[in-house]
Amino acid sequence: MRVKDSNKRALIFDASLVLMYREGIAGLTMSKLAKKAGIATGTLYIYFKNKEELLHELYVELRHKSQQRFMKNYDSNEPLKIGLKKVWVNYLKHRIEHHKESVFLEQYYRSPYITPEHHKLAEQMKSPVHELIRRGKREMIIKNHVDDEMLFLAMIGFIRELADETMSNVYELNQQRIEQAFQLSWDMIKM
Repeated sequence: MRVKDSNKRALIFDASLVLMYREGIAGLTMSKLAKKAGIATGTLYIYFKNKEELLHELYVELRHKSQQRFMKNYDSNEPLKIGLKKVWVNYLKHRIEHHKESVFLEQYYRSPYITPEHHKLAEQMKSPVHELIRRGKREMIIKNHVDDEMLFLAMIGFIRELADETMSNVYELNQQRIEQAFQLSWDMIKM
């Protein structure tokens, strides 16, 4: 049995993200992937038995990295607005700086390839923001009459659109606009 090279695995993942970003998950084939990665199709099958296994393993790896980025510099002892702003900005920066990864995670979440286990993991990615929302409700700072998921979706949907429009060169973000955008999100959810 051939020893798997972690660098080659990373190369395969990177090539997968590029192809899926351009063509979507449905457009990803093992032969296209092998060509993009510059390896033989047979070599690709040493690392992954099929497209489904590749997608599952890529998802698990990216999910973990993403969640760490979302919570970077967050301190639960800080006032709610400051903590939420850090997480909000982290989500925005992640969506921009790791756009291909973000697009893959979103596509995978909505694809027939996602497993029930991975669906649960995806829902767990929301938990830090949901906890902030619940904390804000307990502190009577965030709207109690709106369910947590709707508040989450309102903020994340706005972040997604800002990032995607920025990546498409339709809208230019700068620090002032990021501040304004967070304030809009804050105003939307606060009491």
